[in-house]
Amino acid sequence: MSRWSRHLEALTQAISGMGSSAGATSGVDAESDVVLDQTPEPLDSPGEAAGQESPEVQDGSIQQALVKGMEVALGDLDQTEHGWMYRGHPVMVYAVDVSVVEDQQVRREFYHRVHLASCCGALEDAAQAVWIGTSREALAAPGLEATPHACEYCLAKVNHRGFRSLGPRDRNRVAQAFNFQWHVSQYAQEFFPGDEAHFWAPGKVAQALESIEPEAADVGTCGFCEWQVPADHHWFVPVERGTALGLSIDACVLCAQQQAMGVLTLPDDSALAASRARHAAQLQLARFPREEPEEEGAEGERDWISVRRQLPLSWHPLCEQLERKLSAPVLFHRFTGYEGVAVLAWPEHRRGIVASEEERALLPEGWDFWSMRSVLGSLG
Repeated sequence: MSRWSRHLEALTQAISGMGSSAGATSGVDAESDVVLDQTPEPLDSPGEAAGQESPEVQDGSIQQALVKGMEVALGDLDQTEHGWMYRGHPVMVYAVDVSVVEDQQVRREFYHRVHLASCCGALEDAAQAVWIGTSREALAAPGLEATPHACEYCLAKVNHRGFRSLGPRDRNRVAQAFNFQWHVSQYAQEFFPGDEAHFWAPGKVAQALESIEPEAADVGTCGFCEWQVPADHHWFVPVERGTALGLSIDACVLCAQQQAMGVLTLPDDSALAASRARHAAQLQLARFPREEPEEEGAEGERDWISVRRQLPLSWHPLCEQLERKLSAPVLFHRFTGYEGVAVLAWPEHRRGIVASEEERALLPEGWDFWSMRSVLGSLG
């Protein structure tokens, strides 16, 4: 209950700080980064009772109902580290009417928030009626007068795009640019765990990539990065299969993941192996025209844009935070006589980041190696 009290106090201070004009116009409090809508009338009943399914749901079209939103009880949802799931769909929580709050403006402001986590006591009551959806711009609910905005407390809890370490101006920018589909894509393996690639988009059921046109080719050249994808690794997405993903040309799974009109989940090990193989092939192709071999240890130009382009999306949250603090690293750095590889390495500092703790045992002493998860944990 104390968490909810602190949350309520912060909301009240943010709204009261707007002055008399808060009731007439929308705006952003520069200190609190809270986006405010017009002062509402007292809330009516938020609609159907929790647990009562809409006609769309009764027709079996849950995925379609979720595009515009539906009402459930909070206890009907499964929570992951970075969001909620409802019957196999990642969902946002919004239009939460907290009846115990007497201040109608605070109550209304909370009603117009999109939540990604249990950021306060109001979102820890399993009986609390909430609305859930998958497409923020299309969300609707009784009494909802504008597109709901991202809750900055939730963004801080899940550390969305390094939210905790940002200043007020950047926090406001990240909150305003919040995209739920992008958020799901960054933590796809958390929402859709497993050893197979899956594709999901708002309004659709998650489907195994291999089940989409199963007779399609398994080898070819990516039309985006021009990598000649090897066979027998499930790293190729032919256009016949890619059409369902919103792609119009052949692609490797890494480019397909970044270009798809939805969320393409890739098993972490397979995605990183594909990234490493593609990187090696592109380096070899770049070196081929050279008459003399490149000196051992020589490095090409290093920049974060290339790093993000090469790595699977699951590595992007880490890259985005490190980019604010460090120069670009060397990708897939190898060590003579050792089997291990540092996915990101700064040889000048003898530091590197590996995929897992197990990988550290395969690397030389004298370097400081961290796993991806441990670095993310240390960054908050």
